Amino acid sequence: MKGSAMRYTLLALLSPLIFLIMISSCNSKGTTKDIINAHISRESLKNVRIALELYRNEFGLFPETLDELLLRKGITEHSIIEDAWGRTYHYVKIGDSYEVFSTGRDGKPFTKDDIHPE
Repeated sequence: MKGSAMRYTLLALLSPLIFLIMISSCNSKGTTKDIINAHISRESLKNVRIALELYRNEFGLFPETLDELLLRKGITEHSIIEDAWGRTYHYVKIGDSYEVFSTGRDGKPFTKDDIHPE
């Protein structure tokens, strides 16, 4: 077998193996960018929670929506209440409490990739 034919055969044999290794290295958390976005969103959620607590201290209750938080505080930068994928955090006021989280890479609430503040 000549050198170029041998290299081609070796490449043909290794290509499926390389592909399988690449596929197996992908995990349920997604790409590296998704992992970074999850970390950024988790950190940003801490600030949203602080803003919500400050709002309650000032107005006596939590806002009905995150947009109300921005409006009543005079904040014009909407990205403050968005996750790293550019989606508004999922927020629900529940009586005298609330739930706030990122819907993660799939953008759907109540799935396994949701990101909650720590």
